Amino acid sequence: MSYDVRRNYRGKPGYSVVSPDGSVRGTHSTRQEAVAQQRALYAAEENSKKDISKAEHDLYEQLPAAEKKFHDSLVSIAEEYGPLDKEETGIWIGYESAEMNTDAAIGVMCGNCSMHYENDDGSIGCMILSYKIEEGGKCRLAAIPPGYVKSPTPPDDSPDMITRSFWGGRFR
Repeated sequence: MSYDVRRNYRGKPGYSVVSPDGSVRGTHSTRQEAVAQQRALYAAEENSKKDISKAEHDLYEQLPAAEKKFHDSLVSIAEEYGPLDKEETGIWIGYESAEMNTDAAIGVMCGNCSMHYENDDGSIGCMILSYKIEEGGKCRLAAIPPGYVKSPTPPDDSPDMITRSFWGGRFR
């Protein structure tokens, strides 16, 4: 059986562990607690190798420790102050639709970010934003595991130190 972790499922605050039939198996205040329950449910099932594999490939679990802190910090801020795209927070998100995202081809997109999730209607949502997002869209606050972003080779003739630094950094 496959279990999903959903934020604010059916209007209930927190992170719910949801069965394929839509029933809630538990609701937690943090995503980490929900994922722990999800794994416990998989471990309790016989012949659940397929499901355990799915849990092990959860994007959040693939993040390095510092990136998990980044993810957790943003989610914590959104839980305390509300969605970060609201005017009250004063945080510029810089969201671009899939059509406008020129970095999707190299993997910089919401679908690779640990903060995206699927809504009941099949659309994609974000843990820190109030609106529906597109899998191919992006914002400046993405938490993407290593290996999901594949950058082309940096331009050798770039005299700009910032450009050279970017290409030598995390997106390599």
